[in-house]
Amino acid sequence: MIPVLMLVAAASQAAVPPRPPEWSAELAAMQALARRQGEALWPGFGTAPFGLLMLEPGGETLICHPVIPAGFAAPRRDAATGCERAIRPRGSLPDGLLAAMPIFGPPSTIVVGTPAATGTSLPRWRLSILHEHFHQWQDALPDLYARVAALDLAGGDESGMWMLNFPFPYARESTAAAHAAAARALAAALAARGTADFGARLEDYLRLRRAFAADAGERNWRYFEFQLWKEGVARWTEIGLGAAADDPALRAEAALREGEVMTALDRPDLAREGRLAVYAMGAGEAMVMEACGPRWRAAYPQRLALGPLLEEVARACAAR
Repeated sequence: MIPVLMLVAAASQAAVPPRPPEWSAELAAMQALARRQGEALWPGFGTAPFGLLMLEPGGETLICHPVIPAGFAAPRRDAATGCERAIRPRGSLPDGLLAAMPIFGPPSTIVVGTPAATGTSLPRWRLSILHEHFHQWQDALPDLYARVAALDLAGGDESGMWMLNFPFPYARESTAAAHAAAARALAAALAARGTADFGARLEDYLRLRRAFAADAGERNWRYFEFQLWKEGVARWTEIGLGAAADDPALRAEAALREGEVMTALDRPDLAREGRLAVYAMGAGEAMVMEACGPRWRAAYPQRLALGPLLEEVARACAAR
């Protein structure tokens, strides 16, 4: 899930026991993976803010945040992460929330329920933490909020909910058909990686991608491009980090995630998927760019759209 700019918790007055959270060891493992493998993908990923607010039935625990806000008990040192942690009574945040947001102001904080509350297995929960940490890294990019505001997509919404609720024409028949054609072409390009057909399949995809953009319309496409950049590459990152993990359960979960990307591209349904379609398409675009080499990652932080970068990578790949 992408960051939400305003979300206010109304804390209750119930007492919360100051116990060490059992999940802090899981967070520590993901922090270590971010430092060890994430830094190789994205410079600064391993040192980006990694604050997390854990939502449990008995209370809310803030851990690894640079400043403990008012309303929390006095912080204590967490043995697993080495960070300060502080507890407050349970408020009104949804139990199943899983998002990175500037809930306490910058930097963004991961706000997450337990695996049971979010409806995920522990390995998928761990991958989701890495996904949301990528959003924390994105949010820390220079002038990111000003650059997003310059896209002029909010329509007066200052809460950030436009990122979820933008009225893209997902159900419009022609748009869904254009998306389906492009998605299947992307799947074909991915299947052709490492073969002599890869360049031709990638060019097919770019042509059908342009047709999809034309059908959507300029403003709608500006939104879709931003979502591909933001959510799609976050999905690609969580898959890559999971695949590089020592834990076989995390590697297996990353393989499942990659399989889900391929299935979504092979069997596209934009009207049903809605905004969720950007995860597979953006991850697939990152995969084809990576097949041409890792240099695209150096240019990624300066962009808010994948299209121009993908075109550049395709030209460079064809010239090799």
